[in-house]
Amino acid sequence: MTCDTLEFLLETQLYDKRLPGLGAVVEVGGERWELALGVADVTTGEPFRIGDHHRVGCVTKSFTATAVLQQIDSGRIGFEDTLEPFVPGIPNGERITIRQLLNMTSGVANFAGVPDWLPVRAEPSFDTPDADWPQERKVELMRRGPAAFEPGAKADYCDSNYILLGLILEQVTGRPAAAVINDDVVAALPELTSTEFPSVAKLPDPHPTVYSYLPDDRTLRALGDMNPNMLWTAGAMTSTVDDLLRWVRELAEGRLLSAELRDARLAPTPLDRRRAFHRYGLGVQRLGALLGHNSIMPGSSCAVYRYPAEDASVAVVTNASANVDAISMEIALDLVRSLYPGFVDG
Repeated sequence: MTCDTLEFLLETQLYDKRLPGLGAVVEVGGERWELALGVADVTTGEPFRIGDHHRVGCVTKSFTATAVLQQIDSGRIGFEDTLEPFVPGIPNGERITIRQLLNMTSGVANFAGVPDWLPVRAEPSFDTPDADWPQERKVELMRRGPAAFEPGAKADYCDSNYILLGLILEQVTGRPAAAVINDDVVAALPELTSTEFPSVAKLPDPHPTVYSYLPDDRTLRALGDMNPNMLWTAGAMTSTVDDLLRWVRELAEGRLLSAELRDARLAPTPLDRRRAFHRYGLGVQRLGALLGHNSIMPGSSCAVYRYPAEDASVAVVTNASANVDAISMEIALDLVRSLYPGFVDG
């Protein structure tokens, strides 16, 4: 793929999606292409930069899953341990296993689908006090149920699974989940120099302004900071493009896990209501031959994938999202198809 092709693809997406800023990096073997387009702030016109910090949202799940798998590796918990002793009162909790939480087959009700999980405010704000985002509030919504389906009957992507895994992680280790992830996962990989499970709402500097689309006419609305307890172990982490590329290599190679659990992490389960090529491992998306994760959340979208057979990785970040469109994932797939015309999504 030439630099001209990369630029054409990204410019088309920038204008078609009406994005303020967009950046992508493609690495193949020892070669690297990168491009940043648009602006980090629509008011100042400051250019979008590849190296800025971003909220990586659902990519957090891959870190949470790794921390849980480390506990399984150590023998403190097992795949077939059930949810009930850790978080009692969830429908089917006596039959839901840790493996089913990891691979989205638990059937736990999705707290994010219940309107009253958000604090009642005149203006939407995610940088509200910790008291507005307690994990127990999310758990109570899961307890109300009903279960979405019987444990193991199918797989459906659901943030509730990874909130529950965070609570299990805290009980097993006796430490805050953020500390476990920062100390046992991030710090164990010295090359991750700009990745963290944050303790504050503000993004580290430098970072772009993040925007959400208003539903009426796709105009942009600037968003503020985000309390990490809002999405917690399902989506709180921050990182940079270069760190994401380092992390996706770890997902493929599994240096932090035994070979058995590395392979288990990558074993795919088809997701309900998704295209056939879209499957899920244990905190890892599997898109055909690709592995990694994407995120859509208020104000940002990112995706990072690795194609192990070709020693290729791609990362895409934007500073706008409607929290419904997998913008970065689709751009990343377009880049892979351009690199490898024979690539099949299935």
